[in-house]
Amino acid sequence: MRPAWKRKAILVLCLALLGSSIAGLVLFGFGSSSESLIVQDVSHSSSAVPVLCDLDARPTWYKNTTSVGLDFALLAVEFGTTVILSDGLTQSIATGSLLLVIGTVSMERKEHERPQKLRDRVLDIISNSPGIHLRELHRSIGCAMGALQYHLNNLEHDGIVVSMRNGNARHLYLSGFSDDEQVLRLTSLSRNPTVQLVLRECIANGRITQAELSRTLSLDKSLISYYVSSLIKNDVLRVVRVFGRERPVILSDWARVSLASFGLLVQ
Repeated sequence: MRPAWKRKAILVLCLALLGSSIAGLVLFGFGSSSESLIVQDVSHSSSAVPVLCDLDARPTWYKNTTSVGLDFALLAVEFGTTVILSDGLTQSIATGSLLLVIGTVSMERKEHERPQKLRDRVLDIISNSPGIHLRELHRSIGCAMGALQYHLNNLEHDGIVVSMRNGNARHLYLSGFSDDEQVLRLTSLSRNPTVQLVLRECIANGRITQAELSRTLSLDKSLISYYVSSLIKNDVLRVVRVFGRERPVILSDWARVSLASFGLLVQ
């Protein structure tokens, strides 16, 4: 049963109870002196049982409505009977009203506390992290991979999300982020922390060698070589031809503009 139907069922039940109580008052009269007894028999108990006793009921009348004040004390006895005096109709009205309030408030609270739908969470994360790859998105959401792929397939089918493969990774973007494949690839590459550091150094220094990057960033030369080669392959960096063994690299003009336009470098 959906939450909306649950809320309606609770409200109908509470209103029915409240309505039947009011109808009883109308049919049988207000301020009726007939009262019911609630009796609890605790005879033949094998151990002491706390019961209500020394009951002092003080009926008070307010315009055809009865209220009963109860003063009692808890005693431990091994046998006896507990008696509580109550006005049935008054108690029914109070119970119906209380259930009506509790039912409404509890259902409204559940509505506000309901977790965000998985589809909306997927869209929020992709919107805030363009170029995020599938595994990273899966870790961020923490749902079943099958459920995630189901929503992604539907979102792609509806044209809301687009994806692009870079190697073995599938990167995700909101539709309309960019129509340029180079920009999409740069966006996915720039999500790597090491690539971020390399790009920052290239922006700050104009041109720089791999050896200088290794020393400045305190990273192994093989790691720098791997990422620089990938950036050169995707035309993000270009090699400057100079004499000597070390060939510096510079940032491509389109990459410099894209990094600034799309805010791809984390501050």
